[in-house]
Order: sequence, then structure tokens, then C-alpha cells
Amino acid sequence: MADGAYAKYGVPEIVNGVGYATRVGGSCPHPDVLRAMSEANTAFVEIDDLEAAASRMIAHCTGAESGLATCGASAALTLAAAACLAGSDPELMDLLPDVSTFTRSEIIYPHPGPYDYDHAVRTAGARLVTIDYEAPNALEQIRSSIGPHTAAIGYVWLGTNESPAIPALAELAHGHGLPLIVDAAFSLPPVENLRSFITRGADLVAYSGGKHLGGPQNSGILCGRADLLRSAWVQMVDMDVRPDTWSLQPLIESGWIERPPRHGIGRSMKVGKDAVIGLMAALERYSVRNHDTELEVWRSSIACVADGLAGLPELGLTQLFPNPNGQPFPVLRIASGEDADRLCVRDLILALGRLPRKVILAEHERSPDVAFLYPMCLRPGDPEYIVTSIRTIIEKKNQGELP
Repeated sequence: MADGAYAKYGVPEIVNGVGYATRVGGSCPHPDVLRAMSEANTAFVEIDDLEAAASRMIAHCTGAESGLATCGASAALTLAAAACLAGSDPELMDLLPDVSTFTRSEIIYPHPGPYDYDHAVRTAGARLVTIDYEAPNALEQIRSSIGPHTAAIGYVWLGTNESPAIPALAELAHGHGLPLIVDAAFSLPPVENLRSFITRGADLVAYSGGKHLGGPQNSGILCGRADLLRSAWVQMVDMDVRPDTWSLQPLIESGWIERPPRHGIGRSMKVGKDAVIGLMAALERYSVRNHDTELEVWRSSIACVADGLAGLPELGLTQLFPNPNGQPFPVLRIASGEDADRLCVRDLILALGRLPRKVILAEHERSPDVAFLYPMCLRPGDPEYIVTSIRTIIEKKNQGELP
């Protein structure tokens, strides 16, 4: 949009070949979602009332006992850890992230890898006991690491080839009276994953609202056990309250908590009313969206680029379905060709980033000679623009016009 809001402030729009990543702005919500967000900003509500409504909808959509709208999956993970560490004890909530006096202060977690978002869990104060979850004896390693200081077991979903399998990990956790936290930020699609983790035994699951769900980028979901969600909730909301007039006073009356905690570990993670409403509108749409049609559009975009770049010796192209981690969407793998003196993927990424309208690709976590094109955020005309841009870059490189 040459005359849009970004142009007004001199910010160039890009062609997003990365997908839903935060660094490229996440998703672009549907007009229905944007309309709901705009309407949300025209009135005032008590956030506890709004979160109660969001909780009901999240529970309905995920099959969980309860839910919480958060300001992203990372915040959901921090709040999940805080809930497991502090439970319903306001004294412990007030101390976080200082866990030096806690009986249970450790969370068993996979070794940091390509998607190492463990910092979100450590932010709550948890001391991580890291295990190689890919090891053949991972379950035994996890079992032997459980001790009197263990507060929870964590899991990061990275693909359909789960290691260890979630039901087995849940059984192990529950056998020791521990909750299982699942980081499912990257797990959609398939659509079934919105319910499957709870069904298979997870106690807390964190999702991104701004990826395939189609909500605002600064939204997320934490769902799971009602008692743990209550703990996460009261550690996030504004606590300028007195016990006898607290909007959540029923929690005191029921004996679940003695008093309101002070501003909790999640105070800096507050979620706006517009983001909560936007997330709820996206959840409403998610079950009625035509996901088969979306998939066909994605396939067409990948095929267009692959066909348009076919035969170039500078690049090795492979259309993948499912994507490398087994999720059901197409990806174009772009590798350096046999003639490395002509153009390598690293040079291509840099050249695409220097265009007046940048093209951003997803980079391989370990190899500078491999990149991926994800289709989810491509718009009409983008595949053709990518083809033209890459062919022009290769031509200029071969003519010595590029370094």
C-alpha cells in the first residue's frame, strides 16, 4: 500500500516469505477480527469480566477446564511456570522471581535447541533442569531427574515426530503429582492440535494467537487445569485492590486463596481489551474457516515460485509437503546450487533484503546454504514478484553487478 500507514512514517512494506514470525509482523488479521478490535476500543470493561468470557471461549475451543488470554505465547509460558511455582499461595506469588525459599523451584525442560524459548520459563524464576528429549532414554532421564524440588515438567512441540510422546510424558508427570506444560506456539496447523494436547494429558498449553489462529500479533492463549489458570490469572491482572472489594473476591470466599497478591510476575505482560476481543473473534472464525481452500492457495503459491525458478543452476529447489517437521502445509526449500561461485543462499538473502520492497525468507537454523519460503503470509502478486526479483538478482550477479 503505497499510501498506507507504514509509508506515512517511512517504513517499507515487505514480502513475507517467513510466515507468522514476530520479526516480520506475524499475521494480518481478518477484517472481522479488526472490526471487533476497533469496537472494543470504544468502551470500558472490567478486565476480569472480559477474561472470564475469554476463559469460557478458550475452554470451549480447546477442551480445557479453563483458559486465559495473554499477550503472546511467551507470556503464556511465563505465567504457566509461575502458576506451577506458586500455586495458590500469595506469599510465593509476591516473591517471584526469587525462588530461593521455595520448596519446589525446578522445572524439567528440554535442552535449548533451534527454537529455544526457555527464557520465557526462566523469567518466572524457575530453575531449569535440562534434558535431551531426543535421547532414546529421555523418559528415564526425566524420571531420574524428578525430585523434591521439581515443580513441573515442560515440553516444546516442534513437530509431529514427538519425542518423547506426550501421553507417555503426561503419565510420567502425573505419576509424580506434577503438571505437564506444553509450548504449542508453533503447532497450528493442523487444526486438531488446538485440542489434542489437552486430550492427551497436558495440564497447561501455550498457543500463539497471532499465528495460524489469525488473532492480533500480541495475543496468546494459556489453557488447561482450572486451579493453575486461576494462579496465572491473578499473577497477571492489575492488583490495586482491597480484599473485601476485589472483583475476584469469590476466590477468597471459596478458600482457594487467602488474599490478593501484589502486582505479579505477569504485570508487565498485561493484555489489552482489544487484543482479548480480537483473539476471541479469531477463535470464533477458526472453526468455520475453509482450511482446505487456504491449503490450496498455499500450494499454488509455492508451485508458482518453484516453476518460475526452475532450471536455474544457481539454486537447488525442492517442494516439500508436509513441511520439514511434519505439519500439513507446503514449503519451498531453497539451497545453494552446484556452482557456488555464482550465487549462494546467503548472498541471495542479503540481496533480497536490499530491494526497495524487501523479500524475507526463513533461514535454516544451522546451514547458511539453505533457506525456506513459507506461503502462509504471501499476498496476491507476491509469488510472481519473488520470481522476478530472484531472476534479476541472479542476472546481475552473473554480470558482475553485485558483490
